[in-house]
Amino acid sequence: MSEKVSGGARGRIGGASIAWVTLFGALCGVTALVPIFPYVGGGGYVPLTTPLCAIAPLLLGPIGGIVAAVIGGVIGMFLAPAANPMGLIDVALTAVYPALLVALVVKNARLWKYTAPFFVLNGIAGYLVPFYVPGAAGGFGRVPEPLYFLLAGLYWIPSTVIVLSPLGTRLIPKWVLSRNRAERYGGIFLAVLVSLFIWWLPWTRVYWYAFHFSAELGVATHVAYSWWVVALSAITAVITIPLVEALERSGLPKIQGAIW
Repeated sequence: MSEKVSGGARGRIGGASIAWVTLFGALCGVTALVPIFPYVGGGGYVPLTTPLCAIAPLLLGPIGGIVAAVIGGVIGMFLAPAANPMGLIDVALTAVYPALLVALVVKNARLWKYTAPFFVLNGIAGYLVPFYVPGAAGGFGRVPEPLYFLLAGLYWIPSTVIVLSPLGTRLIPKWVLSRNRAERYGGIFLAVLVSLFIWWLPWTRVYWYAFHFSAELGVATHVAYSWWVVALSAITAVITIPLVEALERSGLPKIQGAIW
């Protein structure tokens, strides 16, 4: 299939047609009404928007996928307040951030020098906020150590190691493009898994700070989501492969930067 779509073509966003980007963005927005996991502590839920936005860069290319996530996040903000209680902040965290992270990981062969430090910054901030910064000065309790360090580390240390290793710099970017189904499943699963583990840190910390989570609830939340991120990544990979294969068979012009 020839790659005859260019990022500079009229009526296109990063190689994907405006119609495709808008349509997928609308799908992401509508699925904000579909809960996939309740917020630990109550008050809302994680919407189906999040995994759909995570795969948007795989289907529409990095730029088109991120723009689609922006569109979906804004639509979802109005359609599903329970999934977006913080308004535009949730647009960024629930929709745009997953798309951005997956785009970084699948292009990590070139971007690892930027991706790894970015992951480390997310990890350090996720560990410190809010129980150490502002900590007691902000009225937050003390977390048990070293348990809390280990729980927070689960969400960023393995992911950072992966993006620095040959698995992240060479194999994942190669596998997501592979015609071998097993390699493609593995590549997409790992790309989404690495991304969602990092995404989880800033997404939760904003809520913890705003709603003044207790130290005990913070620890419980780490445990509750640890298995969920893995399961969600596996389900997302299973959903993505048939979509990619259908696009490959469709005869449509390839989108620059997409994996099909």
